[in-house]
Amino acid sequence: MRFTDDLVRRLCAAILARWKAKRLIRPKASDDALLSRMAAEIHKDIQREAELDRDAEALLEKHLGKLEGTQANSRILFQKIKERLARERNVVL
Repeated sequence: MRFTDDLVRRLCAAILARWKAKRLIRPKASDDALLSRMAAEIHKDIQREAELDRDAEALLEKHLGKLEGTQANSRILFQKIKERLARERNVVL
């Protein structure tokens, strides 16, 4: 799924509205400032996950020759590599 700027901003607006409605936060900044900051954090997370995907794919490609003749499932291996890289880099998936 592609996360456009508009989609991320609408998601952030919905989250902020819920937090405010449930009185979970007492904002000291304007909604626009908060939404900009929230959207920036989500975009950073999306970039980190894309980087993890690239690195996991590269590692899988590197070792794919060793897996020929086995019944290893490349999608499961990819997911396990990605989870391990995320753990090593302290990235929450």
